[in-house]
Amino acid sequence: MSQMLMSSIPGFFDLADSAIAGGQPLTDYTLAKISHNSKFGAVRCEVIYMGFYGPGDTVSPPVSPVDGYDYSYQECLFIPILYSSRSPAAGYVPGQATPPALANNDPGQGNLIVCPYQLDVNDANGKVTMQTYWSQSGAENQGTAKVMAICQRLSVNLPAGVSGD
Repeated sequence: MSQMLMSSIPGFFDLADSAIAGGQPLTDYTLAKISHNSKFGAVRCEVIYMGFYGPGDTVSPPVSPVDGYDYSYQECLFIPILYSSRSPAAGYVPGQATPPALANNDPGQGNLIVCPYQLDVNDANGKVTMQTYWSQSGAENQGTAKVMAICQRLSVNLPAGVSGD
């Protein structure tokens, strides 16, 4: 699959209806603004693969692979996908693209009851939280997740229960 690339970060331009009304001349200025708007529309919402993370790691705000746009945390929604109930083994680098080797044993004792008990990437600061729950030792901070970011330019991610109206 080919990757779309842009040489500059596109922006949005508001055009008056009269600029593109029937019977009116279509100027090169208006055509350039329409072109900019279509490029912006192509990258306004992106899904970006962030790599593999463990508990306590921090996911950095992504950079668009299309045009190099630096997203802020407020423009991102992180989606963790459970990869394993075991934490990564030594030698793993947070955010690596390939699945990490996993630890040889679990710190929890007993049977794994709920997997995962808690799996989250904080949208405000990128902090990864993962817990598994064991029948004898209770909650343990462990696990490995694959993380995707849904990014929307020029948007604000509102806390749960807050309406944008």
